[in-house]
Amino acid sequence: MGNCVSRSKQPFPVSRSSSAEKNIGSGVPDGLPIAEPTTSFWTIPATSIAKPQPQENLPSHADVVIIGSGISGASFARTLLECGDCLHVVMLEAQDVCSGATGRNGGHIFPATYHDYEDLKKRVGEDMAKKMMRFRKAHLDEILAIAAEEGITEYTQCRAVEGVDVYFDKPTFKEAQRKLQVYQRDMGEHAGPYACYEGLDAQEKFHLSPLAVGCITTRAGAIHPYRFVTSILSRLLADYPKEFEIHTRAPCTSIDEPTSSCPFYRLTTARGVITTPHVVHLTNAYAPALLPALKGAILPIRETMTAQRPGRNLHASTLRGGRSFVFFDSPRKGFDYLTQLPEGEHELMFGAGFESSTDSGNNAMYGVHSAAHVGGAMPIYFGAESWGAEALPTTPTNEQDVGVGLWAEGRVKAIWSGLLSESADGMPWVGKVHVNVAGRKAPPASSAPSSLKSNTKKLKSVVTAAPGEWIAAGYSGEGMVHAWLSSKAVALMLLGEDLTEVRTWFPELFSVTEDRVKVIKRTFKPDVVLTRSGKRCVFSL
Repeated sequence: MGNCVSRSKQPFPVSRSSSAEKNIGSGVPDGLPIAEPTTSFWTIPATSIAKPQPQENLPSHADVVIIGSGISGASFARTLLECGDCLHVVMLEAQDVCSGATGRNGGHIFPATYHDYEDLKKRVGEDMAKKMMRFRKAHLDEILAIAAEEGITEYTQCRAVEGVDVYFDKPTFKEAQRKLQVYQRDMGEHAGPYACYEGLDAQEKFHLSPLAVGCITTRAGAIHPYRFVTSILSRLLADYPKEFEIHTRAPCTSIDEPTSSCPFYRLTTARGVITTPHVVHLTNAYAPALLPALKGAILPIRETMTAQRPGRNLHASTLRGGRSFVFFDSPRKGFDYLTQLPEGEHELMFGAGFESSTDSGNNAMYGVHSAAHVGGAMPIYFGAESWGAEALPTTPTNEQDVGVGLWAEGRVKAIWSGLLSESADGMPWVGKVHVNVAGRKAPPASSAPSSLKSNTKKLKSVVTAAPGEWIAAGYSGEGMVHAWLSSKAVALMLLGEDLTEVRTWFPELFSVTEDRVKVIKRTFKPDVVLTRSGKRCVFSL
């Protein structure tokens, strides 16, 4: 979560598909977003817009309706409102603001690069593989810049860190080094800085267990994702009080196509009915609920996250939040991932954990096996000496700020799970949804929003592209290095902007075409997914 699915595993036919439960079609809902039974550490304390609001009626109509309020929704709304022309935008959220995958992930901005590049090159060609790598890598500087522009860098803990891939299997590490050489040779200056450390050098530099066989390091990032999203949405509500509104506890249950009497989409929600010429699906794993043609193309996966108190010696390894880690502990069980908060008790945000389909059941709880794994893995990864004695809870100075009474007092302070997605062909689904994929006809061009000239009161030309449905979803657990720019691209598409510049950085293979859906329908099997490396990964069901 937040960079935890689909990092290709070097010599083996599995992906950087984390050690997560892959309950595709088993124990994982494919309908409306649920009220999660576990509390994410990120979401305490809740920000003002995420607290229950008075149940105001929905407006009867909006120029654009956004479904979803995570990082995709924040990026899309920010771009649309700041680049658009007085559009009335309504955001619908089934639960609370940022209560889905973004508010439950790991806070990683750590793209899979050399891990995936060679396989992507074989599958989509060198130029497109390079473009996809640049797209992933661009997210770190983009998010750092957005946080600075919004004045929320410190509050959101948005920062560059040293990213460390730690390997515990020699063949896997050797293959990783080979793949890194291929990546650096082809990408040239765009590859970025990397360094390799082997054996004792790696163990001593990063204060790791004697079991570690090597590390590969590069520049990465980390962030408090919940604060980032809710801060941006709060600012948009303040700056655009007439143009933008958010309605929570308003799940969209159906979308009806336009009729002769109503030339707009008609969305039915738990809070009423709203019409619009533009529907934007930003619900990631839940997108197939309203776009049934994407069932099997975007697959739900539940993963486990924790907030843990660091061992007393661990700061030499983690640099008090200055490093992030990905641990490849077994060639067939995926990986685990770690960031550390730079303040408070310097909690370790540690996630993943292999689960079988019978481990978590149907109640959206984390599985016992996964919880046991993440609860005990870190002293093994770092070694007893580097971990040190267990830390004791600190005495809080402000009970409201730290959620006193919610958290356990041992090493594992909080544990929760969240639903993310896997794309069946390994690539996100981004752009306008073809009417044959949507299964609904689009509103007529005449229903597109227009604006008035203030001096003549005459209609200007339309201020958006032709009406329709739009999507950014299926990030395969790599949302923090796909979602922001994908959703920005969709907003610019909807506005009918000149996309010449966008095409220089947006991978066109992410587009939602009828042919792409047909290929997946022909090749997809419920227990086999084509990973982004182009290899087939068998999931236990």
